[in-house]
Amino acid sequence: MARAVLCLVALGCSSIGWAQPPARDTSAAAVGSASIRGRVTDAAGHPLPRVEVRAGPAPADIEGRAVLTDVDGRYEIVNLPAGTYTIVAAKANYVRTSWGEPRPEGPGKRIPLADGQTLANVDLRMQRTGAITGKIVDEFGDPVTGVLVQAMRYQYVQGSRRLMPSGRGGSTNDIGEFRIFGLTPGQYYVSATLRNFSVVNTDTTDHSGYAPTFFPGTGNQAEAQRMAIAPGQTITGINLTLLPIQTATVSGIVIDLDGQRLLNGMVRIGSKTPTGGFGFVGSTLREGRFAVNGLTPGDYTITVAKAGGSESATADVTVSGSDISGLQIQLAPPSTIRGRIVFTPSANGSDPPKPTAYDLGAVREWALGQQGRFPAKIKDDGTFEISLPANHVQLRAAPVGGGAGNNGPPPWRIGRVIFAGTDVGDSGIDVGANATIENVVVEMTNRVSEVNGTVTDTEGKIVRDAVVIVFAQDPTRWTVQTRWLSTTRPGPDDTFRARLLPGDYYAVAMTDVENGAWTDADFLALAREHATKFSVADGEKKTLDLAVSPTPVY
Repeated sequence: MARAVLCLVALGCSSIGWAQPPARDTSAAAVGSASIRGRVTDAAGHPLPRVEVRAGPAPADIEGRAVLTDVDGRYEIVNLPAGTYTIVAAKANYVRTSWGEPRPEGPGKRIPLADGQTLANVDLRMQRTGAITGKIVDEFGDPVTGVLVQAMRYQYVQGSRRLMPSGRGGSTNDIGEFRIFGLTPGQYYVSATLRNFSVVNTDTTDHSGYAPTFFPGTGNQAEAQRMAIAPGQTITGINLTLLPIQTATVSGIVIDLDGQRLLNGMVRIGSKTPTGGFGFVGSTLREGRFAVNGLTPGDYTITVAKAGGSESATADVTVSGSDISGLQIQLAPPSTIRGRIVFTPSANGSDPPKPTAYDLGAVREWALGQQGRFPAKIKDDGTFEISLPANHVQLRAAPVGGGAGNNGPPPWRIGRVIFAGTDVGDSGIDVGANATIENVVVEMTNRVSEVNGTVTDTEGKIVRDAVVIVFAQDPTRWTVQTRWLSTTRPGPDDTFRARLLPGDYYAVAMTDVENGAWTDADFLALAREHATKFSVADGEKKTLDLAVSPTPVY
């Protein structure tokens, strides 16, 4: 049986909205006279050299806030201005550790520091990451080389709880053995994928292949066995047999804008699920014909693009074991959204920023292997243009370099998105193929409605390690890109602050919640059972103290 190794394309996902652009430090570095020093050791108390130790919360803006430990594991961070800090240690193959953290990878305790103060003995003990080892064989018991083996765990991705790759996956060696390392503590599943699909210029009669297989040997992820990894733990003997399966060929032609077969372009095939493999890139061949071989049952997206051009097209196909032929994919030029950014009268008398100080983009629903955000080109007069394929999108903006967050000064943000006389800020815009959407107005405002307060435990003690989730009472607003949601943590003064549009909300505080859970409507439906209702008017500031609530389990 022929086996070919697939070159996989990794995909990074964000848990909510879209990733912010990297911060740009344009101000002079602040320098103080305080310092923090200590020692970093492993779980057995042995010194760890070359550990990166950072003083937060914003290590990038002060030179020297990140240092490496010496051969004795000692560090000293100097020239710190007075303030409140956290200390975080990181080293390859060790679990990231914060001083005073209540749990592995949890937030550390805050350290108040005065001018001229030296704080000693801020020591950290790091634990090694975990690993999983085993062997992959075929149905005859022979070892299989080049199998992609991944540790997977459930994560919230754009409104759904999905099984996603985590840690450092690897391929089996010449005797079928694998080792997945760098795993932080948590619950994992192991999957093995051997792909032999390719874009070829001839059809093939070889339909042999293997389905993505979960430990202990099932193609159904609901039957996969979960394993818990503790710090420094290595789980051995995770051996499984790949499941043989009949694969299929998907073939068709690509038509260019002139109705002719595309002679020079690229074809990309990608599974719609993380457990089905990621993608393959090849050329369209045989005068616009393509044939993609070796596809196991599942849902796929075929993406075609003209070489050196902006024309593209996608086609969704479902493979159920039989060949699919005769597909015809028609290229289309990109669609366009045009409009302008405007600023409402300032709520505090400050001048509005330049439109180019904002990073505006059209955001589509998350899809594995597909571009999720399309950036705008903004001119000094506020007019903008976004080039994108046909899709349903929402416009979102953030300050270039990031903002101060809920605990900083009130930022300018999107108040409304007006199109055809209607606020489409949450409903979004349907963009057709080869369409031009004109006269979209993105209205920015710095008028603030705010709720703030403290979080306490069952004994009435202040809790700093908590996530506060504020979300709309109206379930129709529980969407991934909703403007009616805020997540925040208590600041250095133990007070949380959430900036909101005026409306009716729930607020809930939890100490142990997965990142991005608040994008899942099912999670919010359970969270509201322990949440506090409140309303906030335009420009109103309201105080609301919260007690810690249990995290929903489902």
